[in-house]
Parts: sequence; C-alpha cells; structure tokens
Amino acid sequence: MNLRILYLFIVMVICSNSLFGQVDTTNFKNLVCKEWVLKSYEEHGQKFPPAPEQKNNLMIFYKDHKAKSIENKKIQNGTWQYDSSKKTLTVVDSDTNEKVMMNVLKISSTDLIIEYKDPEGAILKMYLKPK
Repeated sequence: MNLRILYLFIVMVICSNSLFGQVDTTNFKNLVCKEWVLKSYEEHGQKFPPAPEQKNNLMIFYKDHKAKSIENKKIQNGTWQYDSSKKTLTVVDSDTNEKVMMNVLKISSTDLIIEYKDPEGAILKMYLKPK
C-alpha cells in the first residue's frame, strides 16, 4: 500500500475556491504553483498518514508548467497541464514521457485533493498541503 502511494507521489509530479466550484486555468495555475507535501491519503475509504520516508518529499508546480518531485533527495522533472472543463491535472515525466491523469477534487490556497486510478484499478485520493 505504501509503495503504491509512493509511486503515485513520484509519478504525479513527474509525469476554485470550493469543493464544487469551477476553477479556470488561470486560477488553478495561481493556486497550484507552489511546493506541496503529502498530508494524508485515502484508499478504500480509509485515510492514512504519510509513511515516515514520505514526510520530506515535495511536489513543486511552476507557472511555466514545469513540475519537480523531490523524493529522498532524488529529483525528477516533468510538465503539467490542467483541463478546467474536466477538472483534470495531467503530469508528464520528462525522462520517460509517462503520462498520469488525475481528477482535481479540491484546490485552494491551503489544500489540494486529487484522485488517481492506479494501473490495478484502485482509486487513491491524496490530500496535500503547502510546505
């Protein structure tokens, strides 16, 4: 379970003002472009705190649509794109060109909640906060 979250955390980065409000691309960019840390994750309706080795990991989104993941001192780079009509965040790994698409459930200046369906079909929800 922790490996799946760790994988999602890395791939996500590399590769509204309310929960139901529409967030356009400009507003999304202003809200998402910062350093994010994992607050918790949810799988099968149960919430879990990050594993100890995940506590210092960072996901960084930049205004030029670049993204960076820092995990255990390993840096990976990618690009991101937001589709406001579908409320999806797509991240592409710069080295592998692997693409990951996530549903943005909530974004604000203090929270980012995203949902991801892993290759096995499990749905993972990640709760992030600014560093």
